[in-house]
Amino acid sequence: MKNPAGSRILQADIIAGLVIVACSVWLLTETRDMPPMSALLPVVMLCAMALMGVILIGRTFLKPDLRSDRAVFVAPRRFFLVVFAIGAYALGVATLGFYTSTTLMVPSVAWCFGYRKPFGLALATVIFVGGIALIFLVLMNQDLPTEFFAS
Repeated sequence: MKNPAGSRILQADIIAGLVIVACSVWLLTETRDMPPMSALLPVVMLCAMALMGVILIGRTFLKPDLRSDRAVFVAPRRFFLVVFAIGAYALGVATLGFYTSTTLMVPSVAWCFGYRKPFGLALATVIFVGGIALIFLVLMNQDLPTEFFAS
């Protein structure tokens, strides 16, 4: 994606990096009220996301030759789809519950990004949701947000 008027700041990767860092930091503040063991995974993931956002920004400034033809976010529509999906997922977890939202979101996002094999979508969903259930319910004995039908 060509950057407007040759601006070094108004580039898709820099804007995306800033959004990623800002959202990660904001969501980190939301983990304060969580029990320590429940907050561990979200905190680690959000810190990793913030670091990746900083790397995305820094890479654009440090390697000017990557600015146009090798930018990470070259499709604004796809970037905004990802942002929308994250927001929809967060809303879904709060209203529908973790397992229902994750079971709907994993294949939906994969489908939107071009993966069309039903068996692969189903298998990835079962492995992901089953793995999360195994880790949190069995190994860590931690509850995830309750399902809407179990309230």
